Amino acid sequence: MSDKPQENQAIPDQLMQIAREQEGGAERVLDQIEVVQHSFEEIQSLSKECQDILRSLVPPSPELERLTDRLEQIGFHADNGAYNIQGAFDLYQYQDVVRQKLEKVGRSLIEVAQYVLGRLQPAEDHLPLMAPSGRDILHREPQMADVTKADADSIVAEFFAKAMKEKAAKAAEGK
Repeated sequence: MSDKPQENQAIPDQLMQIAREQEGGAERVLDQIEVVQHSFEEIQSLSKECQDILRSLVPPSPELERLTDRLEQIGFHADNGAYNIQGAFDLYQYQDVVRQKLEKVGRSLIEVAQYVLGRLQPAEDHLPLMAPSGRDILHREPQMADVTKADADSIVAEFFAKAMKEKAAKAAEGK
């Protein structure tokens, strides 16, 4: 697995990194689950084959009946294992949906951050079109940014915190 998200790494980048790590881990788990599923299927097949061989070679007896019952139990447990493996596949699909949601949120956050940065740090060709503030007229170089990326990230976080509060308030009003 790759390194843990760093403290100074932007939140959208952290989300994208986590989603990529989840995808790699999930693929390895899926490969192992497929191996286990094939093993259960092989156990089921061998158990049925052994039952058939025993019934054709050995005359009926209590020991034969007991042995074939045991083989049936082995087959039953293999069926149960295969069924549970299918449940693991279902969980994998759910996990993949969650990973895709993480990626979507990360991409959205990146787009918002880029938009905010674009608005806070305009390109040189846009500078003549913008009305400068009094401070800018006397103290600013035309290419100097007002804020840093960390400031923009905090603005985005503030924006989303406010949006979540508004959403929670609306949800509370609806109850």
